Amino acid sequence: MTLARKQSPSILLVYPSCFNYPEDLERADIKTSQLWLASYLNRFYPVTYADFEIEIGRPGTPVQIKRFERKVRQYLSDQPFDILAISCWASLSYRASLSVARACRELFPDRVIAVGGYHATARPHEFITEENLFDYVITREGEIALREIADSYDTVGRPSEPKIIVGPTVTGEHFVGYDWDLLEAHYRRAFREPVEAGYIYLSRGCPFGCSFCMEPAKERIWRAFSPEESVDILFEFVNRFKLFSVGVADACFGMKPAWRKEFLRRLVDRRPEFWLVFETRPEYFDPEDIQMVSHLKAELQFGIESGSPEMLLLMRKTKQPGKYLQRFWELSQMLTERGVLHRANMIFNHPGETRKTLDETFAYMDRFLNQNGSYLMWANAGYMHFPGCEIDTHRSYYEEKFGSRFICGDWWNQDGNQNENCLRFIPSRDLEGDNVNLWERMMATREGRMRDCLAPRAFKFAAHKYFLEWQDDYRYASR
Repeated sequence: MTLARKQSPSILLVYPSCFNYPEDLERADIKTSQLWLASYLNRFYPVTYADFEIEIGRPGTPVQIKRFERKVRQYLSDQPFDILAISCWASLSYRASLSVARACRELFPDRVIAVGGYHATARPHEFITEENLFDYVITREGEIALREIADSYDTVGRPSEPKIIVGPTVTGEHFVGYDWDLLEAHYRRAFREPVEAGYIYLSRGCPFGCSFCMEPAKERIWRAFSPEESVDILFEFVNRFKLFSVGVADACFGMKPAWRKEFLRRLVDRRPEFWLVFETRPEYFDPEDIQMVSHLKAELQFGIESGSPEMLLLMRKTKQPGKYLQRFWELSQMLTERGVLHRANMIFNHPGETRKTLDETFAYMDRFLNQNGSYLMWANAGYMHFPGCEIDTHRSYYEEKFGSRFICGDWWNQDGNQNENCLRFIPSRDLEGDNVNLWERMMATREGRMRDCLAPRAFKFAAHKYFLEWQDDYRYASR
């Protein structure tokens, strides 16, 4: 039975932006995670979605923050709503979330303010403030919890004291599709220029518990739209917004083989003209999948993270690191043979990293770099510390066992460049001082091989998307 949509209370769902996060760093333009939540709520109550990062900006100085806060106050004054729901998606948005809530509380003392997201799940008590900015702090998933808050609004209104709520899990059979009209209304209002690329979610949940990831703090059961619905969602997303490419942002894409294979078969049958990006694990692709993906304009990304068996165990990436690394070696060979673009994502300076584990990782990478005509690209980054992951929960273990040092501590509460602060970290006693940047120096000696080992098509793709400085190479202009 379909319930009639009520006219009140009205909900304003806001992505609050980030403070002190460099403007030149990549951002997600169409934030489908929040828009998926808005789509669910909009079936029951009037919902407006606002992305302050896009519509107002990403302030980086005290003067810019003051200007941002003035514009937020003006927006909230002009927008009718009963419940303000703030999506503190990541810790980068913590200070902006406080700022938006403070502006609302000063303007409208009796309005209900709720907050959710990864940071709210990791640090719910950080939202219980002396100013009583937040009425509800929602951990885990937000759909059902926010709907229940709206359902009780007429009788409860603003509660007498703040509450921390564990959001119930939305099961796959109760997934609500994207409200494309709501998404398009936001798009037309927020963007003056067309957006070429977007990301979309087709599933939720990841059964793995990687040490550096915040995902295990949420429900770990894998749930997805049906394969047929998933393909329809991709095409509708691209057609609505005239996208050149779309990335599937699932925490664990294609975990179930039957789902994955039916999805790929249906996708290939539709013959998409747009580019696709999938991020998954090497054990979730086999020769049959590769054969199907080879008919698509696609890039596969694999979170390999390390080439050191010791580090993979410490990262909780796998219980069988030798088998895991060999599986990716074999998979990469098959993908290259079929001409499928693929990327390995690597994390360096994870707590416990040493010169020995770096040597192991680069020896593993060298196996690939010593081959020519490869379709494998590498994405390499230092460890970024976020609350809610296993490392954060057990900081003292890493400090005592390895000599790890979290230099900026709770950096999301501090001034300064937040991107730099979350990277300021000593992985071990063996990699302190000048050795903290050892991995970057080791990588620099391999930059030429990372470029020269690529097949012509893979080189041009990488130069266009990832390594713009490679465009000066004569091979980029050659046909």
